[in-house]
Amino acid sequence: MPAIAPALASTFTPPTHGAFTLTLTKAIVGEVPSYLPMDIQFAYDWNSQINWGNATVLSIGGNTTDQPMPQMRLSKHLSFISKNRFWITVDDGKDEIYAYRVVLDLDKDTGENKQAAVMIGIGAKLIVGTENWNSSAELL
Repeated sequence: MPAIAPALASTFTPPTHGAFTLTLTKAIVGEVPSYLPMDIQFAYDWNSQINWGNATVLSIGGNTTDQPMPQMRLSKHLSFISKNRFWITVDDGKDEIYAYRVVLDLDKDTGENKQAAVMIGIGAKLIVGTENWNSSAELL
């Protein structure tokens, strides 16, 4: 009788870094602003050995920002948040607004299901997000 091979251990390693662009397309709170859709570019690093990482908002709406995003929580998702306020130019340079509390959420095991949301202006009266923003996710 042939020997039964031991079950193969998973060789899958969660992604340790990445850079990608998401598109903000909808208003989560407030009315849809005229400058949507707007691209937002991120980079992240993840150390699976210590379950810790960070991300960076590289640009939003064509504005280079380089905003740090410390890790916010860890469950089935990696979540990062930028709490700093930063100015961005929208509507082809006509208006200057500020963005803050950028949240990035992605699946811990695959790096997929990326979603993001951003507070715009004062008092959280406008929050924009990606089309797939999950309303049950911890929001800002």
